[in-house]
Amino acid sequence: MSSLPVQVVVPPARLDTTTKDHLTQQVKQIASQQAMLVLLDMSQVEFVDSSGLGAMVAALKNLRSVGGELALCQPSDQVKTLLEITGLERIIKIYPDRQTFEREYGR
Repeated sequence: MSSLPVQVVVPPARLDTTTKDHLTQQVKQIASQQAMLVLLDMSQVEFVDSSGLGAMVAALKNLRSVGGELALCQPSDQVKTLLEITGLERIIKIYPDRQTFEREYGR
C-alpha cells in the first residue's frame, strides 16, 4: 500500500442518498487518473446510511480495479458500528485519526 500516491477525500456530514453520488464521482475521477490510495477523512461525517455504505463499497471496487486502495480515518462511533455490523472493517483499513495514518503510511 505504501507505494501508492495518496489522495484525501473529505465526505460531507451526511453520507446518504443525497450525497453518495458526489463521493462516487470523486473517487471515479481519482481512479481514472492513476491507481492510488484514497483516504476518506471521516472526521466531519456524522451519519452514514446504507446508500453511503454502498458508495464506500463502490469506491473500494473502483480503486481496486485499477490497483488502488481505500482507507478511512476518524470515523464516528455510528460509522464504526455500521462498518463492524457489515464487516467492512475487515476489508477497509481504518485509522483512528489522520496523524496515525500519516505515521503508519510514512507521510
